[in-house]
Amino acid sequence: MMQKPLIFHRNERQTTDGRADSARPQELVVGSPPSAGGCGYLNSHSAASRRLRLLALVDVGFVPQHARRDGPSYSLATGDMQWFQDNIPCQRACPADTDVARYVALIADGRYDDAYEVNWTDNVFPSCLGHICARPCEDACRRKYVDAPVGIRVLKRVAAERRHGQPTVKLPAANGGTVAIIGAGVAGLAAARELALRGYQVTVYERYPVPGGMLWAGVPEWRLPRETIVDDVRTVTDLGVVIQYQTAVGRDIQLSDLAEAHDAVVVATGCPQSVGLAIPGEQSDGVISGLQFLEEVNLDADPPDLHGLRVVTIGGGFTSIDCARSAPRLGATQSVLVYRRSRQEIPVEADELEEAVREGVEFRFLSTPVRILSSQGRVTGVECMRNELSTPDASGRRAAVAVPGSEFVITCDRVIVAIGQRQATDFDPEELVTQGGASGTILVSPDLSTAHPKIWVAGDAASKPRNFISAIGDGKRVAASIDARLRGTPPDEHQAEFIPLSIQGPRTSLRRGLDGIAGWSLTTPSRRLRWGDDYLATPLPTPPLLPLGERGIDGMSPAREVELGLSEEASLEGASRCLQCQLNIFIDPASCILCNGCIEVCPQHCIEMIAPERLAAIDGDADLAAEVRGDYAKWGAAMLIDEEACIRCGRCVDRCPTGSLTMEHFRPVAAIPERRSLRT
Repeated sequence: MMQKPLIFHRNERQTTDGRADSARPQELVVGSPPSAGGCGYLNSHSAASRRLRLLALVDVGFVPQHARRDGPSYSLATGDMQWFQDNIPCQRACPADTDVARYVALIADGRYDDAYEVNWTDNVFPSCLGHICARPCEDACRRKYVDAPVGIRVLKRVAAERRHGQPTVKLPAANGGTVAIIGAGVAGLAAARELALRGYQVTVYERYPVPGGMLWAGVPEWRLPRETIVDDVRTVTDLGVVIQYQTAVGRDIQLSDLAEAHDAVVVATGCPQSVGLAIPGEQSDGVISGLQFLEEVNLDADPPDLHGLRVVTIGGGFTSIDCARSAPRLGATQSVLVYRRSRQEIPVEADELEEAVREGVEFRFLSTPVRILSSQGRVTGVECMRNELSTPDASGRRAAVAVPGSEFVITCDRVIVAIGQRQATDFDPEELVTQGGASGTILVSPDLSTAHPKIWVAGDAASKPRNFISAIGDGKRVAASIDARLRGTPPDEHQAEFIPLSIQGPRTSLRRGLDGIAGWSLTTPSRRLRWGDDYLATPLPTPPLLPLGERGIDGMSPAREVELGLSEEASLEGASRCLQCQLNIFIDPASCILCNGCIEVCPQHCIEMIAPERLAAIDGDADLAAEVRGDYAKWGAAMLIDEEACIRCGRCVDRCPTGSLTMEHFRPVAAIPERRSLRT
């Protein structure tokens, strides 16, 4: 007999074999292949962009007058562990799996230390990320459908700056294993932190005299203060991780030696080589790569002196904009950025461009360099051609096409080339995990392992230039992979926990939470229904910026950080805008009377009652839907919710006359097996 979801006849809760059971599983486990349960996004036949969950199948013993028989057929999910995790789009979008909704709620409670600890546990570098995270979470935030995403990155900074101490960590007993990591950037140190927390002794080999990799060498101090980097790195070294500075693997020590001396080696060398323009004149004196320029700015005791010089930066990413904005701070009289596509295509945020313009940076969009001009070997200018954009290709990207006869010259004294980066393989002259020599490639499996049984790769070295939060995610993932292989154990599993939320009457003091859950989360329906929390009307607070005259862009005074932190009042307001997508609506079919009240009060029209004949599939099973259509054809109806549209207002719960609807807090709870020594 095929498996069926729980079906309830005439308000009697039963399974198909007649045994009484609960409305839904209280405990779900991930880590195994998808089963018949709901498994993440499921497309409907006519509304593929919607995210639809079956709330209940109800048979009330009479024809439900409110059940809609017209409309498209739906493929519904019943909801499993992965589904409810995917209901939290910010966390799903974060490569490091940061529990965003939880730490934002803790900030709304004023619990900055707890919010910081959630961040530190999940993304390792909360202080740095509060300044420079690429924030894919904000792109995914559902609040943008109301007005604007929650300012997640700046709230991360709030927690880091308003905390009172370092995270509290109880280290496990040493397991006897040792790991060498090449590179003290974010991927390497994230892996080091995770491995130390699993009982390994970790040594990191770093070619720079400072930690952080590109955090220090590639990000200007006016964007990321050095003490912020030191603060985050200290939380890693406090766990016993040792960093050996100014030690280049492949020069000072060989990869084969590390593999022989350790149980595992992680290559986290990033993409430290710049991609050139391959145009005439590129070897002229005065041409420098963006990475080399930023290294000189950030690492040299005497940074470049650009007083009286005209600088052209070529590129359109993070590195190029940092170079172009740094030039005036070093005394340049003119800073021009050349980008081959339009302003709309440049992968830099609009406010970043606006600040660059305010600081005097000029932009030449739709322009491609074709030759670097020189006199007696020194740069005198860049010859460019104007471009037009082609029609979009299959991916929607429009190519830049040169316009014949459109050449023009930008006069300059320095050219900074920042059009891309690639991996370096100089750490592996023996070609243990690489091929093709110094300009070759690193061979990496999908699980970040290599053909060598002891060597893994993480971060940009395993792929291509991305961003810091993606590299951190890789560091966590490679640590788990190493630990699983060395111990011979499967990855950690999680269980789902649901906590029903009550609607309280007169306002009382906010609860201080429950086992790490913010009181702000637990009182969400009370605040929004009874206590006057007009969360949808709260505007997005933006961090203040340092006045233009105080930024050091005259080249005469020290460069200072441009973006400042939020005030406490603004922080609380910003956190209160979070919809709290970890809250979910459930219906108990045993008490639902199909009155239509929840549908009538829903401001988003996200709850529907449909006739059974509109069920095309349940958890992808068309046969199961057909059987349900037969069972419920006469007296039944299906209640469903569009998770994407729900704003967690709680009105449906408040309206329900029988108490059938509940709002419940979901979180995955780790079920970590007992650790054992590697040497036993």
